[in-house]
Amino acid sequence: MNLLKKHIKTLILIVIVAFLLFYFRAWFHGFVMFFYINPVIFQSIIVTAIVYYVVLKRIPALNRKMDVQVNSGEIETINTTINTTINTFLLPVLFVFLLIFGLVFSNWFKNVHITENIEYSFRDNFPESTENLRLMPYSVAQRYAKDSLQLSQYKLGTENIALIEDDMSWVFPLVPDGFVIQFLNKNKGVVYVNATKQSRNSENVWQDMEIGEGMYITDNLFWNIYRYRYFLTLDDPYYLVDGDDILTCLGAISYSYHMKYGIVYAVPEFEGVFVVDTDGNIDLLSPEKALEHPVLSENRIFPERLARIYTEAYEFYLGIINKLFIHEDQIQIQDVSDVGPRVNRQPYLMDTSEGLKWFISAEPYGQSHGIFKIFVIDAKTGKIEIFELPEDQILTGPVKSADYVRRSNPIVDWNRFGSVEPLPFIRDQRLYWKLTVIPADSAGIAYQAFVDAHTNDVYEFVEEQDVQAFLKGEIELEEIETVAPTKEGIVDQLREKFREIEDLFEQLEL
Repeated sequence: MNLLKKHIKTLILIVIVAFLLFYFRAWFHGFVMFFYINPVIFQSIIVTAIVYYVVLKRIPALNRKMDVQVNSGEIETINTTINTTINTFLLPVLFVFLLIFGLVFSNWFKNVHITENIEYSFRDNFPESTENLRLMPYSVAQRYAKDSLQLSQYKLGTENIALIEDDMSWVFPLVPDGFVIQFLNKNKGVVYVNATKQSRNSENVWQDMEIGEGMYITDNLFWNIYRYRYFLTLDDPYYLVDGDDILTCLGAISYSYHMKYGIVYAVPEFEGVFVVDTDGNIDLLSPEKALEHPVLSENRIFPERLARIYTEAYEFYLGIINKLFIHEDQIQIQDVSDVGPRVNRQPYLMDTSEGLKWFISAEPYGQSHGIFKIFVIDAKTGKIEIFELPEDQILTGPVKSADYVRRSNPIVDWNRFGSVEPLPFIRDQRLYWKLTVIPADSAGIAYQAFVDAHTNDVYEFVEEQDVQAFLKGEIELEEIETVAPTKEGIVDQLREKFREIEDLFEQLEL
């Protein structure tokens, strides 16, 4: 009877623990997904167990037992030192070896699978940019959004870029600020900053949101999404304004399993887009349904993370041996650090005459920083196109473009200023890298610099109307060069510009 009661108590405890784990499963999503997308971990455990129980346990020489006399005078049978060593040392080493081996090869097989099943089509021209180019970098937009915030209980959440009223805009959710408040208050809406302008601007859309990032437990955005669908990974959320409603959108990535040479690996696939309204209603739209959505259809749909993964996989386009040793037609993606520790990772979202595109410039394998291939991924359908440069043509990439901006203004104190967010701009089939020069504290914009990727010439614009004129094609490069001021004139202009910025610093210190 006591044994039965003990088993009943154990069963009740197991049920309670299982219920708690299931109820709070959103908290363990990252941990669970690590194993879900790396099935080779379970394979390593199974193979190690098979080796031990089926092989090592059956070898007599490794499982000898010997009799020893203990203090009481009794004889006990114990395992030999060889068997103890297997249990305490060799088996863990075997497991770690299988795990590392499996993780490396499963990642390689995943990338090879992507290149074999994703169509990389080639194009012979650039997609022409529109005037809808973001001039305001993230750090400045965040500074402006913070300066306009007058709510004591709220702060800015995760930023992202999206089309708001047809303009590229930085959108920040307003999330509760403080541990206790995160349990009590709802998200207050969003602040968006028009990124196509240099001047300070921000708009607030006030709306209590039933679920969102920054709120705790049952009101949390990810808590609710992972209760809706669990075995997915998500892109960062972005926000769209639909009249009085605010839509929280997240690209969803699912996984399919495949096997090669006995190793199981998971391949990421575009599952759709989560759309959450202010009332907390969640809907997972398939890629086809997302294209028909009245708000999403004019915005980005294909996940930024997946665009990066599919581009990185191209390194394995000619196989694993080529990737490791030969390096023919092999790419690598270089990211540019902004002011401070932030890294502006590709892809870049650009508005083109063909619609929104994810843009990734890839360098050739090795030490070169020139552009080798340009990947253009449709931000709605995910179609991947490659612009391949002729062998006799060399274009400067985003990493070196920042160097040319600094070199063009040697008198600037680059310890207090930085060039950030190299974005592609294409006009008349000519590629420029647009960089914004800002002070280290992101208090404003000093000027915009356009680096000609063909010649490395740097064209600088201080006034927003001059930038807009260049984007519209109303200013020709020849005109800029013929009316370019002398070296003394440039120095005088820069001195005046930085004198104004120093005055701004003094005012802020006061």
